[in-house]
Amino acid sequence: MIWQRIRSLLSSSPRLERDTPPLPSEEITVTSLQTIAFWRYHARLSFHTPLTYLKRDGEVRRQHPPELQPMQRSGKGCGDWIPYRFDGFVAVAELSSAQMECWTAESGVQREPKLRLLIRFREIFESKVLHVDQKLMQIYALVDQDGARSVASSLMGEHFPDDVFVAELTTLRGIGLQKALHLWNAGLRTPAMVQAASDAELRAIRGIGPKLIAQIRSQAVA
Repeated sequence: MIWQRIRSLLSSSPRLERDTPPLPSEEITVTSLQTIAFWRYHARLSFHTPLTYLKRDGEVRRQHPPELQPMQRSGKGCGDWIPYRFDGFVAVAELSSAQMECWTAESGVQREPKLRLLIRFREIFESKVLHVDQKLMQIYALVDQDGARSVASSLMGEHFPDDVFVAELTTLRGIGLQKALHLWNAGLRTPAMVQAASDAELRAIRGIGPKLIAQIRSQAVA
């Protein structure tokens, strides 16, 4: 199945559509086709992927992969650098299993519409000006637009968009998914709101006691 998927991708949209480095003027040989010419950042198409990584989708680098590792470490699970040959085709033989999964799962004609939708979503979600209720209203309006419904439905989980906000709560040390759900249901919907809550409010949350409250207070929240 995986190789059928790869053959389909290669035949339907094998080349870069933007920011493709110019091909060498000399004739491309069989040997040169086995050489990696550049790497292109392939962002993970998910509502959970931070805006900075979505906006870097399509970025081209010519350095050797180890020089790109700092970005990959800080953005683990947000995307991967996909190697390309001199002819503009993906260097399939050079892909790791993680790169293969990323590339085959999220390539195709729907990629650009999905990327545009996700960027707009993250602009709303990461806003420092909007209140969480305003964010929710704008997100609902965004995914309900005629041109966005089919694209959004292919990306949304059963509990969207609550699940994205709940996941953000787990960035607080000591807060796992279950505690995050309790916080969300109690109306504490962002890490900043959790930190601003009184000790009494936090103690009322199942699983949160004085020790965890102190840990929450000690953390820096963006």
